[in-house]
Amino acid sequence: MLLNHGKRDILVSCIPENEKVVFSGDMNGHIGSSNVGCDGTHGGFRYGSRKAEGSRILEFADGLNFVICNTLFMKQEAKLVTYVADPVKSTVDYIMVWQDDKAKVRNLKVISK
Repeated sequence: MLLNHGKRDILVSCIPENEKVVFSGDMNGHIGSSNVGCDGTHGGFRYGSRKAEGSRILEFADGLNFVICNTLFMKQEAKLVTYVADPVKSTVDYIMVWQDDKAKVRNLKVISK
């Protein structure tokens, strides 16, 4: 789970936007493949369907002007899935940067256990 909402928001909002920030980890939420309503935050390439936890991750990213880098690049399904508990497959590990730094991200790979 992400840090407590209030603590996390205060922590991240204290970082000047001219600083380079990489926010990453197992966020335990499924943001899904659709980027409808998430312009600027979700690039449109992901796996599965959005769940409530994923909506909170997207709200967090949007509220703090982050883009979820995992969603910026088309990948094969095997490279999108970071969690498997048969029959469930999903992506729960995300990497975010400021939206202004999106163009600096050329590609990325999340390596799961």
